[in-house]
Amino acid sequence: MLAQHQTPPGGQCAAPDCERPYVNAGNGGPRRFCSSKCATRVRVANHRRRASS
Repeated sequence: MLAQHQTPPGGQCAAPDCERPYVNAGNGGPRRFCSSKCATRVRVANHRRRASS
């Protein structure tokens, strides 16, 4: 069945301190974050964590 192979149209932001939902508009790759601000904050935190080790 085709519906079993489709991705959900949205989800919840993957940032640890954000619980906002997002809608995947379908253009581009799959989304994980509600905004570029949340995505950048998580990327910078990961970079700083790796750099301090």
